[in-house]
Amino acid sequence: MSFKERENAILEYLMERREASVAELCRILFVSEPTMRRDLYALSRAGKILRTHGGAAYKGARGENLPQAFREREQTNAKAVIGRRALSLINDGDTVMVDASSTAAELLKLIDTRRSIVVVTNNAHAPALLSETAVKTFVSGGEVAQGTHAFVGGYAEDFMRAFRADVCFFSVRRLSEDGDLSDNAIAENAVRRVMLARAKRKVLLLDSKKLGDACMNTLCTLGDIDTVVSETDISALFPAYKEKFLPF
Repeated sequence: MSFKERENAILEYLMERREASVAELCRILFVSEPTMRRDLYALSRAGKILRTHGGAAYKGARGENLPQAFREREQTNAKAVIGRRALSLINDGDTVMVDASSTAAELLKLIDTRRSIVVVTNNAHAPALLSETAVKTFVSGGEVAQGTHAFVGGYAEDFMRAFRADVCFFSVRRLSEDGDLSDNAIAENAVRRVMLARAKRKVLLLDSKKLGDACMNTLCTLGDIDTVVSETDISALFPAYKEKFLPF
């Protein structure tokens, strides 16, 4: 296995587990400890991971936004379940705002089962998902955030201000135990703020692995939204907001 292949394998493993020991990484990649330590040193020097005592942690877990390719491979089954459950919150004739998260993209794949729907989104991949459906689609345009399908910046934000929506579906990188919703993608959060302000109902799409320490940019709190859709019942972890979780 080449260094590049090991690099991808290490990053994907850390993305999923958040951190791992040297021994653990050696075991899954079948390499010696000296080789693994050299790999981790190189990745740390490149700014892609954080070295910990006896191992490493993925930098994106706290201070870096994950590339879209990684996000799309995270929790794929959970996201599909979330997309199906979220569909129940859309009525025929609704105008729906959808952010550029990979979780919300699962909803876009199903949305044409509703009639007379209008979608407003900053997801650059939306035309490919919806162009052959009857869904009327408006895509913001603007600057494409590096490594994502998200249009961001002033143009995208102004575009969203021109619409009003019945419901906004969005996701974030973390839900902390005190109810803060946060992400490392500051520019994407800026667009999400406009979307939330222009929507009657605000729905968070969140897989359970996104529970944890807050990222560096807070979007809002559970108190600011109407509904949380997850793939498993996590409502007991947030007793003050239990009524906001879509019941199973």
